This record gives sequence, structure tokens and C-alpha cells, in this order.
Amino acid sequence: MDDDYILGITLAILCGVLINGGLLCQKKVINGIPKEARKKRFMRTLIRNPLWITGFLLEFVGGAVTFMLAQNYIGPALVPGLMATGYIVLVLGSIRILGETLNRLEYTGILLLFFGVVLLGLSALDIRPETVLEALAAPGTISRITVFTAAMFALWCLTHFAALRGKGRKGIIMGFSNGFPFSLSNFWIAPLLAVIRIVLGGTGTPHQIILFVVSCIIMIAVNLLGIRQTQEAFKYADAHNVIPMHQIPVQIAPILYYFYVFSLEPPSGRSVIYILTGALLIVVSGFFLARRQAELERIE
Repeated sequence: MDDDYILGITLAILCGVLINGGLLCQKKVINGIPKEARKKRFMRTLIRNPLWITGFLLEFVGGAVTFMLAQNYIGPALVPGLMATGYIVLVLGSIRILGETLNRLEYTGILLLFFGVVLLGLSALDIRPETVLEALAAPGTISRITVFTAAMFALWCLTHFAALRGKGRKGIIMGFSNGFPFSLSNFWIAPLLAVIRIVLGGTGTPHQIILFVVSCIIMIAVNLLGIRQTQEAFKYADAHNVIPMHQIPVQIAPILYYFYVFSLEPPSGRSVIYILTGALLIVVSGFFLARRQAELERIE
């Protein structure tokens, strides 16, 4: 295990802590806004609150920096799983700071989710920028990237509008839907990091320049979308329900772009077992976390 790999793991864990800590700060502010004040000028109210701004900076500045560094060292397949260690912050914060409570079913769901992403991390699906650059030059990769991106966007549309039109479990569905923009963000950071040095160095090909521009546009768009929808989901559900639900597509998507988009071979047969078992645990945990219906439509 080389130094870069250890550094990448450390940065990914730190990223999870910063992001979940930031989300708790944001949820704390939303809890303090009266229900009648959440329909008008909702985002304007949030951005005027120092605690919400602090949470935003933790999540989208500190989290973004550590996320990009971790991606550079160990790639997009491992980072989302290692970031799940931030759930320790989420659970403790939900109980101590926000006054939320967890029942046995939710504890079980979060534990299953944690063990699931640990197994994904142990699968050693290492995708370095040089590997991505090589894959981008292979025939068919750009077509598969297009299909993957379109599919993620379509799934977001379907689940988002289902959440808007539904009456029950609105926060849960919206939290799940919110995972698709962040799945795209986790994916598109890989081609961006693969070509950014070449393009900024002035030696990029036209295809690499186009890919760089497209990556930047998609990264900005999906993260802004994710920020907005996370705040919306917090209107209807507790933090420890919303965040694990949106992690379901976030944690499963790396399997798709490892095997489908980049068409890479697993390091070993054991890695495949880790991948399948981890994905199954994540999906099962989602069902456990989605069952507390009464509390999901109410924020105290």
C-alpha cells in the first residue's frame, strides 16, 4: 500500500466528515425556520444565516477540495464508499445537535449502509487519472459516457417529479432522487482531472478541450442542482434519512462506470464478491431507512 493510496483514503474520510458536518449545520438552520416561512424566499433566508453559510463552506469548499484531491489519488470508485465514515458525524449530530432520534430499524439501516460501502472500498476499484485518460482514448468510451449521463439525468427527472407529485414519503423520494446529480458529479470529476493538466498546459487536443469544457459545465450544473434539492428534501425529512437515501445511487453508480463506462477488469474475483455484496447491503439499507413514514412529513 503506497503513500499516495493512504493519503487518498485519509482525504476521502476527511471529505465525508466535512460534508456531513456541513449538512448538519444546514439542517439545523432549516429546522429553526417556521413552516409558513419555508415557501417564500426560502433560499434567500438560508444564505443570510451565518450557520448555514458555515455549513455550506464545510460541505462545498472543504468537501470539494478534499474530494478532488482524494479522487486524484485513488479515483472515483473508492472515494464515495470511504466517505461513508462521515455517517458517524451525521448520526451523532442528528441525536445531539438537531434533537432527532433513531430507532432500531434506522440504526440497522445505517450500519448496513456503512458495511456496504466498506465492502465497496475493499473491492480495490482503483481508477487513477492516467487510467481514465487511457480509457477515454479507447473506441466507444465517449458513447458510453453519453449513455450513462443521459440515464442518470433521466432517472433524476423521473424520481424528482415523483417526489413533487407524491404525498407520502416525499422527503425520502427526494433524497433518493438527489443522489443522481451527485452520482454525475462523482463521475465527471474523473474525466476532468484526467485532462485538466493537459488542457491548461496548452497541449490538449480538440477532443480533450471539448471534454474539459463539458466536464466543467456538468460539474457546476449538477452540484448547484444537488445543493438546491438537498435543502428541499430537508423540508420533509430528517437528516439521517435524507443523506443515506441519496447515497444509494451515489454508492452503486461507481460499479456502472467502472465496468460499463470505462470497461475495466476487476483486480480479483474477490473484488466482484465485495462489489455485489456491498451493493446489496446498500439497497437493503435504503428500504430500512425509508420506512419511518410519520416522521418524514414533519420537522419539529
